[in-house]
Amino acid sequence: MRRQPVQQRGAATVSAIVDACATLLNDYDYDDITTARIVELAGVPIGSFYQYFPDKRSVVHALALRGMEDYLSRVESLFTEGRLATGWRDAVQQVVGVYLRMLVETPGFGRVRFSDMLDGHRLDASVDQYELMAERLRDLFVGRFAVRGDAPISLTFRMAAQTADAMFKLAERVEPDERAVVLRTADHVIMKMLAGIFDPV
Repeated sequence: MRRQPVQQRGAATVSAIVDACATLLNDYDYDDITTARIVELAGVPIGSFYQYFPDKRSVVHALALRGMEDYLSRVESLFTEGRLATGWRDAVQQVVGVYLRMLVETPGFGRVRFSDMLDGHRLDASVDQYELMAERLRDLFVGRFAVRGDAPISLTFRMAAQTADAMFKLAERVEPDERAVVLRTADHVIMKMLAGIFDPV
């Protein structure tokens, strides 16, 4: 973003722009989305768009970051509101459940999520969103569950995050009767990775 909004009106404008981009991404490819389409759907002047964003790519990047923060906020609420399972495996299932629900409920989340690529276009090479997410999840889980294995903690969480995202994207592309197979496999692989941290050697 060119600058962050400091007043409520500016924040509402930015939110409308990002929401419009999310809606368009559900119906169009990246190359078919224009700033004109975004501002028309958002109901804001083109000048307001360029006041906050230099181009459409920056809006998509803002959407990806917002999706990541929304996801992590929901996950953190599990840890802080007494709703988290007592075992790490069940807790992982809850965290994955949040992710899968957002794919259905949150516009645009299924298109950009935490990937730094969209339809072959790099969003921001300076920000590794997988690493940011993995670090937050690592801190939450290690702060709650005892580390009893010898797997490298940060690397393992990063591998698990990227593996999960890739497998869930695949689940969206396969035939409906194959989706459960992909999700079961993803669950097995993620649990095996994290067992190296939380299960005794």
